[in-house]
Amino acid sequence: MDRKIIDITALGQAADGFYNISNEDIYVIKSDCKINVKPGIKAYIIDNSCNSKIYVNVLADASVDYTIINSKSTERVFDLNGELLVNEILLEDSNEKFTCNILKENATVNKQLLAFADNMKQNVVERINHNVIKTYSNISNIGVSMNKGNINFDITGYIKKGMNKTNCRQLSRGVVMDNESKITAKPILLIDEYDCFASHGATIGKMSDDDLFYLMSRGLTKNEAFFLILGGIIKPFIDKLPLDNLKEEIMNKINNMIEK
Repeated sequence: MDRKIIDITALGQAADGFYNISNEDIYVIKSDCKINVKPGIKAYIIDNSCNSKIYVNVLADASVDYTIINSKSTERVFDLNGELLVNEILLEDSNEKFTCNILKENATVNKQLLAFADNMKQNVVERINHNVIKTYSNISNIGVSMNKGNINFDITGYIKKGMNKTNCRQLSRGVVMDNESKITAKPILLIDEYDCFASHGATIGKMSDDDLFYLMSRGLTKNEAFFLILGGIIKPFIDKLPLDNLKEEIMNKINNMIEK
């Protein structure tokens, strides 16, 4: 299926100030907006906004494939009655917030973030609120920090009392490339219900010397081994970008950051 690429402002606002998505084209967000994704729709959204406020209302049984790229310091709030899949690549000095309010039984949010900080500071605040029974969240953050980069992941999962059979997962991983760089993870679970599953974890450290040695023993130089391992971290995020030109643009940008 060929999808058109549409600036979401081309839709025109409804009387209530919302942009309404009701088909499966690819919509691009560049600034402040409020969006309704109509019931049962499979929506594709690319968010390029900076210093903006975005609100997305995902209505019953809708599914949203949401890509955040070339963005920084935006606050995003989702009211979720369906399925939300977020793939984010953060390459800018940024202070951003992400909130997802899960409002319907069996609604699901999966969010994965690659934060790549080269001599910059990135602060990411994520909050998932489980407001009904049998809801699911999975938040996965990967950070790569180099040249005095500083990344902070601040993640909170909240399960209200009575919201049984809910599943809330958090995982943060970080690779620090030198002694002057830093990654911090603050995973928080606020659980008021016994009948649920919740987990969080964080692993942060320098690139494994054992992995480098193994690859070098197979004939690679240290730089080649370094780039191979780093590529394995980055590639899954690149592969999920919805447009080939975006994949090339972001890969070139990361390569320039690494090789300079």
